[in-house]
Amino acid sequence: MFGNYQLKPNSGVNPPYSPAYPVEWGCTLRTLQIITRVDQKKIAELLADSPFELVNDRVAFQFMLSPGHSLAVHAGQMFDLMVTVPVRYEGLFTHTHIYMYCSDPMGICAGREVFGYTKKDANYAFEEAPDHTIVGRVTRRGIALADFSFVPDAAAPSVALVDGEEQPAGEIHVRRLPHPERLATAYADVVYRRTPLEYSKPLAGRAQMTLHASEFDPLAALDPEIIGAHFMYSGVYGGGFEVEDRRLIKRLDV
Repeated sequence: MFGNYQLKPNSGVNPPYSPAYPVEWGCTLRTLQIITRVDQKKIAELLADSPFELVNDRVAFQFMLSPGHSLAVHAGQMFDLMVTVPVRYEGLFTHTHIYMYCSDPMGICAGREVFGYTKKDANYAFEEAPDHTIVGRVTRRGIALADFSFVPDAAAPSVALVDGEEQPAGEIHVRRLPHPERLATAYADVVYRRTPLEYSKPLAGRAQMTLHASEFDPLAALDPEIIGAHFMYSGVYGGGFEVEDRRLIKRLDV
């Protein structure tokens, strides 16, 4: 839709299908990742309608600011909160997002409809000081969802989402098309994607996070225990057929 590139045929602002979404985008990325431990039964319940194998009891709260995002040129940047767990599925060691919030309607549309993300609309604050101290918040339609802060600390523990050298990569989701006649799924499949990222070495620190109870956004019900936090930066982040790995893994019976 915006940016220094040529839109692909049948994409962009008015393709011959619904919804109208672009397939190409680019930006930089600044991520505060807070690693938590959550009762594994709660995570399993959220994944009960998926075929994914849960790896452990860790959940990453990823507060992600995308300066220069070409889908949000009017705002100058985009924000996502990804609540992420590691999973395995048919040889893939990857992530799925049990909750996800986004500040931009085009980002919500493309993520939900094309890849099956759990995206909802949100407003945010993400204030980063030169030393990478961060203070922020996430709200949805005037209701507070999360307050978070981060202070770099070399003595803080370095905790990854999964123990060991191998870490999950990419994202996987069940994409569902609602039935037009009744409360049911008309079609479902499993979609995988892996966008280009060149993250800096994680900067460890101490994080605080308050999740606010909400009937419509039950993040607080996870009752997460913070076990680590770090800040990362990538100068490369983007989407499109030429730069990312996109796969339709399996069509599901419904």
